[in-house]
Amino acid sequence: MTIRIASYNIEWFDDHFNEDNSPKTSAASQAKFDAVQAVLELIGADLITIIEAPNTTTTTGLQDTVTKLEVFAGSAGLFTNKAMIGFPSRGRQEIAILYDPNKMTVTHAPGGTDSQSNPRFDGQFFCDTDDDDIKEVYRHYRPPLEAKVDLTGGGTFYVIGVHTKSKGIFSSVDQVQLERVSRRNRLKLYAECEWIRRRVEDWLDDGQQFAVMGDVNDGPGMDIYEMRYGRSAVETIMGDLFRPDAVLRNYVGRPEFKRYGWEPASARFKDRITETYVNVLIDHILASANLPTADTNPGRVWNPYQDDALKPHRKTFTTASDHFPVTLDLAF
Repeated sequence: MTIRIASYNIEWFDDHFNEDNSPKTSAASQAKFDAVQAVLELIGADLITIIEAPNTTTTTGLQDTVTKLEVFAGSAGLFTNKAMIGFPSRGRQEIAILYDPNKMTVTHAPGGTDSQSNPRFDGQFFCDTDDDDIKEVYRHYRPPLEAKVDLTGGGTFYVIGVHTKSKGIFSSVDQVQLERVSRRNRLKLYAECEWIRRRVEDWLDDGQQFAVMGDVNDGPGMDIYEMRYGRSAVETIMGDLFRPDAVLRNYVGRPEFKRYGWEPASARFKDRITETYVNVLIDHILASANLPTADTNPGRVWNPYQDDALKPHRKTFTTASDHFPVTLDLAF
């Protein structure tokens, strides 16, 4: 049995739904829905971890991520028409999974302990990120989604959907504040990824087959702070080279920096200094070594600017989102 899983950040998807969970009917929203539908049909994934999924409101209970996604999937005629989430975020945007119920059942499977060093993802994490022998307290703004996937034909694997701290600065700052905020964002990103790695260690100890997938907002070689701290956030999740069996696999390969940024790349952003677009690989599917893949090249970044086969679909991809999907083919 072959299964394709995907990670897809659908840019501000919540903006296109009403508060009663119904899809908006404006021309812009219809174009968005049509484009997202076309992308999902093109990639043909059986399970999609959706980042920036529509919002859930815990205060009023009126807005519901699952309802919004299932209404969209039903109206679009998608075979991935069942949705689920884990712990809701503390603001807008959620992490959700959209999947094919004929092939699998997906349930929330939160882990963690009562300890401060490995709590549930909706708790508080104590971690010394700046090496001053004082542990700082961190919380996930969007708690990672831990899910158990039971395949209809037999077989089980797990996923952790993640949307970690962005390194971007979206408010006015001077040069001094730019440095301070950049460092703070990087340390929070490290803490979140260290927390996720603690859960990875739990699953490795239990012998589980799993993938960590989503928008990590980082990749190897992305900025100057990696040279200062000697690591990247994504490599924190991947693991220690001195424990090769515990290192998570990234099947799209290590990106190379070229004229327009990184290749392969899962997103394009305008540089605040040059005002040109830069390619970055920040969306990842990181798989445990025992997760069975379908062939020797099972991973793919669906970037229509770097994949010749996708060039006719550029407008569709860019209308749908400022990110591009990443997929991994599995065999059970």
